[in-house]
Amino acid sequence: MPGLDYLLLGLVSGLAAIERKGFLQAMLSRPIALAPAVGLLLGDLEAGLRLGPPLELLWLGAVNLGAALPVNEALGAAAVTGGAVLAGRALGGGVTPAVAVLALLVAAPAAILGRRADRWAETRNERLAERAEELLACGEPRAAVRENLIGLLRPFAIGMVLGPAFAALAAGLVPLLLRSVPSASGPLAIGWAACWGLAAAAGARALRARLGPVLFLAALAAGTLGSVLAGSAGR
Repeated sequence: MPGLDYLLLGLVSGLAAIERKGFLQAMLSRPIALAPAVGLLLGDLEAGLRLGPPLELLWLGAVNLGAALPVNEALGAAAVTGGAVLAGRALGGGVTPAVAVLALLVAAPAAILGRRADRWAETRNERLAERAEELLACGEPRAAVRENLIGLLRPFAIGMVLGPAFAALAAGLVPLLLRSVPSASGPLAIGWAACWGLAAAAGARALRARLGPVLFLAALAAGTLGSVLAGSAGR
């Protein structure tokens, strides 16, 4: 049921938008946790587990600290994962590397648009905060709480609308592209490997520790060596 899938995706995306900054902030909205949750709800947990790590690395530096307003990594992760799972289902072969890289290209701009929407919501929520303070000063705590709830509805609505919208865009375009140019699957698989490299570089750049570059290079060397050894053993 496609309608139910988009409804579930919208609810998860909206709740992640609230958890990300307005309530709890237990890091459940981070891509590493959100992508598997989206995959599970849409019936493809494996795809969510595969997409979560590179998306987390890609947006590792997108952290809500104080007044910082980074790209909306939660919205991006929900849109990319949802779009990839639905596109893979439409093609009948699941989330292949070609599907994953195309879903990322189509749906990742949701994170950028989400930042613009966050700015819009926060500007209007400042007025609600002022109103809540006035109500508290007048001895109306229940009315002040209501203003806070209204403020939470704005990011929820943004996630509820934009997450499924970008996922639907990917779910429509990705199968169309791959059916039109079947030979593109091979090069796109290489492109997915390149996306992993880009994500790893972005994650390394986001590290603030002095040993960050050293740890990144050490992990890269260990991963490369492990791949070579595994390939040799398979032969």
